[in-house]
Amino acid sequence: MMEVNIFEELFLKTTFWGYLGPMALVIGGYLLSKKDRNLGVLWFVMELLFIAQYMGMIATVPQYWWHIFILLFGGIFTCVFPFLDT
Repeated sequence: MMEVNIFEELFLKTTFWGYLGPMALVIGGYLLSKKDRNLGVLWFVMELLFIAQYMGMIATVPQYWWHIFILLFGGIFTCVFPFLDT
């Protein structure tokens, strides 16, 4: 029986499934931001930690730029949209 590492499948693959992890982080951050702005900012800080990890992996796999793009711009929108609703 083959063991599947969910973290690797959702965050470390450069196929479609690997982009679902960063997208899920952005959506989760948006939902938290809608509930409480401070939680959204903390979630964005966590996304920045993921971005830092991807930056280190870009030297070997350049396709990780898409992960960074999703997390950075999605995270910025996550923090901005709740402030626009006031």
